[in-house]
Amino acid sequence: MKTILVVSDIHYPDRISKIPDLSLYIKDVDAIFALGDFTSFDVLKYLDSFGKAVYSVYGNMDEMFIKSHLRDKFMLEIEGVSIALTHGNGGPSGIEERVSKMFNKKFDAYVFGHTHQSLNEYVDDALFFNPGAISHITPSLGFLYVENKNVWGKIVFL
Repeated sequence: MKTILVVSDIHYPDRISKIPDLSLYIKDVDAIFALGDFTSFDVLKYLDSFGKAVYSVYGNMDEMFIKSHLRDKFMLEIEGVSIALTHGNGGPSGIEERVSKMFNKKFDAYVFGHTHQSLNEYVDDALFFNPGAISHITPSLGFLYVENKNVWGKIVFL
């Protein structure tokens, strides 16, 4: 089984004063999905410092330096599961449809942030997963699990 930490909307230093210590959550994962609105390149350097594979996309609030180093969407396959990553856009209502339309094929999982609201649900056999926001008044992150061509998620409130 593969375990992936999923973080989004950290918003350091514009909404929180320090990068949160994620070492407890990172130590046993195989990879990290970082879904944008870092607002400082220091966040990406911090995530990279753990020596795990980090798959990142930029968010709408990220500075041009970050946007010049990352993509707005990323697609990958892990153990036979196709996964689409993006930050997302618009409000929470209808985000599943907007996110899926950003890609030109169907995926097993769509992983995104932006709304600051966690989401962990299946629509038409695809997982739509939003870990919520680390910078939110109720901070959260998520884990994705991939095993035997299946994918599921878990939201963790900090």
